[in-house]
Amino acid sequence: MQPNIFSRQPPSFRSFIIAVITCLVVLFFDWRMPHVIQPARDVLNAAYNPIYAIASYPVMSREWLNQQTKSEEQLRRENTAMRAELLQAQVRLQKLSELSAENTRLRGLLDTPLIIDGRIEIAEVIGTDADPLRHIIVINRGTADHLHEGQVVLDDKGIMGQIINVYSHSARVLLLSDKESSLSARIERTGMRAIISGTGDSGKLEMQYVPTSADIVVGDRIYSSGLGEHFPAGYLIGTVANIQRHNSGEFAKIEVTPAAQLSGGHYVVVLFSDSLAKEQPYVDR
Repeated sequence: MQPNIFSRQPPSFRSFIIAVITCLVVLFFDWRMPHVIQPARDVLNAAYNPIYAIASYPVMSREWLNQQTKSEEQLRRENTAMRAELLQAQVRLQKLSELSAENTRLRGLLDTPLIIDGRIEIAEVIGTDADPLRHIIVINRGTADHLHEGQVVLDDKGIMGQIINVYSHSARVLLLSDKESSLSARIERTGMRAIISGTGDSGKLEMQYVPTSADIVVGDRIYSSGLGEHFPAGYLIGTVANIQRHNSGEFAKIEVTPAAQLSGGHYVVVLFSDSLAKEQPYVDR
């Protein structure tokens, strides 16, 4: 008997011929009777979906890892920029809040003496004075940034102090808590003027020359008055924390808690003002 042609071929060739014939048959049915092949095609497509998902997983994983592995330096820069923007917004809000309170008291006056300060400069605290008895900080801005002596320095809560020395890329700031620091102040509730002086304690200021009969209570907020034109008017200094009235004394001993973080904080704001705000008059309504 004549042997079959497939019996003389290697197994691999025989499998190839069978696969070709099968493909031709499937193509014929798909061409002539697509409704017969469509269910099988749907089943195969459903079976391929997990394969597609697994194949795309390495690409998605790489993108996720790239997002998670941002450089520490880039994250630090973004954090610094956001903190600087927040600090600037808080300082401006502080000034606007005081202006709003003043507008309420001065309602009806057409010519208000309030002056909104000019631009500000964000600076970083880079050190403290070598003398432990002085309350002086060093910031990383100087004459190269157009700073000059006498400019007022704040944080997001209130006045910190005033620049006393300026160098090319740094400046020294005398804090309110230093014993040699003093400024003219005004009580928000009554408009009464007083002098705020440093005590050598970063958490405590002293209000001087206030008569024992003066209308002042614990919790009163103290703002800069603008007298003397060393500090602009309308910025928060602190809050009255303690009052001691002595019958034998002419003046009361009044302790004020500073609003600014004099012993901490990393960023400060330097004010630029062409002219300092004058003292606002008090009108009792």
